[in-house]
Amino acid sequence: MLGKPRSVWRNLIAMAVICISLGYIEAALVVYLREILVPLRLEHFPGMTRELLPMVSLEQLRAAGGSYPFLLAVEVCREPAPLILLAACAWAFGRAFRSSLAYFLIGFGIWDICYYASLKILVNWPASLATWDVLYLIPTAWVAPVWAPLAASVTMIAAGLLLLLRGPSATWRRALTGALLALVGAGLILTSFLLRSAEAFERVPVRYDWQWFLGGWLLSVLGLCWGLRVRREPDGVVATGPAQ
Repeated sequence: MLGKPRSVWRNLIAMAVICISLGYIEAALVVYLREILVPLRLEHFPGMTRELLPMVSLEQLRAAGGSYPFLLAVEVCREPAPLILLAACAWAFGRAFRSSLAYFLIGFGIWDICYYASLKILVNWPASLATWDVLYLIPTAWVAPVWAPLAASVTMIAAGLLLLLRGPSATWRRALTGALLALVGAGLILTSFLLRSAEAFERVPVRYDWQWFLGGWLLSVLGLCWGLRVRREPDGVVATGPAQ
């Protein structure tokens, strides 16, 4: 890493600053939303007004009337905005698809970790890594214990740094195979977030299907390692040259 061009260091620092700030903004929005939902949650889930689970259903929001349905629509439209911002920053920082992807993965991981860190500082939540959270609402609710998205975020940061540090893979076929393995793994992880969605509207899920997450995580790591295997020239020299 010491040999990286100055522009790579500058981009990494800039991405980190952006994502730390974005994490705090997201956390502040969640604090506001929780306060807005207190009267509604008090009606349906007494004693759990500050928690996110069980979730208030769309029918309950509509029955409550007022601004609740509108606020839900605003929130659903807001959710893709941070991802679009991260993608734009990654595109601006990277000189090729590989480096842009690397900056996006690093940024996403930092953003997610800083989001939970900010919530812990602001409202002392989550109580533990086993606390359930609502991760996303599109196309339906994604739910999981906090440790799951945090583990995924740490892995994404590591993957992004490796993409910036390592030279090109041995062949395009190896890179494609690695990418497909990683995508299948990501799909399994996302599946683990969706399996308890329906249950989350009635109660805090009794268990997390961590086997899906573990299988997806292992596949993703395997795909990353396979796709980033360093190319060796016929004379045994390792081909280097990080993504810019």
